[in-house]
Amino acid sequence: MGDDVLGSHLTERVLIVHQGAIGDFICCLPALACVRQALTDAHITLLGYPRILEIALDRAYAQSILSIDRADMALLYQEGENYPAALKALFEGFQQIGVFGGNDGPFARNLEVLSGAPVTVVPPFPQAGSGIHMIDHALSLPRSMGFPVHRDCPRLHLLTRDRHDAGAFLNRHGVTADDPLIAIHPGSGSRKKMWPLERFLALAEALTTAHGGQILFVVGPGEEHIKERLLAMSRRRSWLVLSGLPLPLLGAVLEHARVFVGNDSGISHMATAVDVPVVALFGPTDPVVWAPLGRDVTVIRRSIPCSPCDRGTMAQCEHQRCLMGISVSEVRQAVTRVIERTQDRHLGSRVDRAILDRDQELRLR
Repeated sequence: MGDDVLGSHLTERVLIVHQGAIGDFICCLPALACVRQALTDAHITLLGYPRILEIALDRAYAQSILSIDRADMALLYQEGENYPAALKALFEGFQQIGVFGGNDGPFARNLEVLSGAPVTVVPPFPQAGSGIHMIDHALSLPRSMGFPVHRDCPRLHLLTRDRHDAGAFLNRHGVTADDPLIAIHPGSGSRKKMWPLERFLALAEALTTAHGGQILFVVGPGEEHIKERLLAMSRRRSWLVLSGLPLPLLGAVLEHARVFVGNDSGISHMATAVDVPVVALFGPTDPVVWAPLGRDVTVIRRSIPCSPCDRGTMAQCEHQRCLMGISVSEVRQAVTRVIERTQDRHLGSRVDRAILDRDQELRLR
């Protein structure tokens, strides 16, 4: 009967669709965990952008990935039922489909026709002004699919090979386990959410003086304007500048950090998902909805009448008082407090996580 047989029963096949950015996807990991726990013997496939979805592949959430970038996938967004045979074959084996970030367009209807399976859809974001965190909003998908739901922090389950590659990468750059590693991501999906780069550079200087160790700057896709300036500074200060790493490797590198500093961005969510203390700087966006959730998260923001604001107002804002009001000194003090209170637990917690994730990896095989 092939690979879709478990004992004498056909293995249930479930498709989960997510086409959002890295931070949005990480906020959906607790919802994926609920699906996985409810259907322990099912084969779960993710449809979206492989570069992002790979952080869940064979890491406790899903066993396979489909790329939305295939040419025939464009038909899913069009009205009508003129589907090629290959597209029909791709979807007809699924018994349940869930869509994060769906709308009233033809996409979900086409999936339903192609698969013959029920399709459950949740909107991309919580309703404005609802005060619902993105993680709780994402949990409405498994709840609507009829699965038990429990709220937890997102968790990126690193594999042994991820940690091995990260250790080798850091060793090549002269970083040892004894070096206090401070990771900084000065970028974000929107420039309107970014604390000034000059302040991140001043922060790195101050932290280098105060704590020594190694500063590691992370540069995301589309942030070349940041990368050139960081590389110029790093040549003088011996800072590491990372760009273009596969996301599982980046997560494993971040796991070595004593603390992570960043804006409201997907990489800030990734840092909490590997259990690194995070200092997150918020301006126009609402931390009630978007703050990373983890064991040790410090949110720094300015309470001013116009913050948080909606997307249209944020796009047109010229002064960014919400971010300009955050000082280098304030962030440096917050980072120092994190380093001081976590110094004793840093190594032990990293070893504990490695043991837990190794056991999880063995169970998935």
